[in-house]
Amino acid sequence: MRIAVCGGAYSNPYAFNAFIQDARRHGAEYLYCLGDLGGYGAEPDAIWPLLREHDVHCIAGNYDVAIAQAGPDCGCGYRDPRDNEYAQIMYDYTLKHTSRDFADWMARLATERQETLDGCTVHFVHGSPAGLNDFWWESLSEQEHTERMAVSEADVIFCTHSGLPWTRRMGRRLAVNVGVIGRPPNDGGLDVRYALADLTPGGATARIISLPYDWRAQAQSMRSAGLPEAFVRTTETGWWTTCLEVLPAAERSRGHYHVYDSSVPSLLEACSQPESEWPAEDPDIPVRTLYGSPLLPDRLWVAEPTLASDTLYEQARVAGITCILAAGDTPAPSDRHLGGSAEPMVPELTLSRAGWHWHPALLDAPPFLPAGANGTCVSVRTARQALVQEVLQHLHRIGAMAPPRYCVPS
Repeated sequence: MRIAVCGGAYSNPYAFNAFIQDARRHGAEYLYCLGDLGGYGAEPDAIWPLLREHDVHCIAGNYDVAIAQAGPDCGCGYRDPRDNEYAQIMYDYTLKHTSRDFADWMARLATERQETLDGCTVHFVHGSPAGLNDFWWESLSEQEHTERMAVSEADVIFCTHSGLPWTRRMGRRLAVNVGVIGRPPNDGGLDVRYALADLTPGGATARIISLPYDWRAQAQSMRSAGLPEAFVRTTETGWWTTCLEVLPAAERSRGHYHVYDSSVPSLLEACSQPESEWPAEDPDIPVRTLYGSPLLPDRLWVAEPTLASDTLYEQARVAGITCILAAGDTPAPSDRHLGGSAEPMVPELTLSRAGWHWHPALLDAPPFLPAGANGTCVSVRTARQALVQEVLQHLHRIGAMAPPRYCVPS
């Protein structure tokens, strides 16, 4: 049996309708939605007729529970003030524009669903089996994944809430975060995601489907409704401009934006650089990128001239780096640190034959990304992303940023 599972319709009828049509083309016998029908987009009531007309089986997410109860907020589980600020704007809009009939229908939805389909036991949840608004991140430790799996006995668990899709097999069992259908997964692409699964007695296989849809219509709908430009910009660029602080370092490093603009002064202060300039790349959105910031200069160093190949220059250009310097020939900055003189130097992406290093003055130390067995190194883009993750983890360690949000099952 083949089924299709999506999460987070997010008031995006254009993507939700595309999901229904695409899933049928792929031969899905049953369609499921894991909740969060409203939020983010401008047309929450447009989701309801699609659910009923196409017989989409649905459970409630935290958003649906809140709308049904006309609660004070979305119950998303955010802690950061900027995350909550934007979540509140979206929740208030959704509550105002969701009909009472639709809200009453949401109130009748269960928050989880368990079935046996073609001999395979399936558990549909919103956050995780441990909690409705639990963020089940791919980057969690093996123990944290195991704890969540242990709450359920199903052969396969489908979840959403985090907005970022992944699949993970643990023994014979399978966990699938289906992502969300209402906005792109912070990868710079405009497609959204859902999961297609084939169920057999005692097991399942699943793959994440990349789904194109009419994002222009969604963006126009949101802009016409007067929603914040930050929400529209994500639809149009594929990069998240809200919901940042909840992301763990591994997930946050994959996006283009890494911190809220309001956190810039405190980050510079924590890193002993209060006078540094960190210009806004786009004044119309509330976020900044670490790329080219005082905490990660937009340049690249090479340990020896033969490494400065045409391929490296092209990779650097694609990554937005135009300044490539030779380590040793040019004095490397070494008087700035992340969090005081006893802390690591501000990173300067540096390539040697051994791999990628934190700084040209630290070539004697092991690289943070070693070269492969054949002597090749990962691309500039991958190395810079890994360096962003290192910087974010350091900022967490020194208390300059709040730790990411997730629940640990009791």
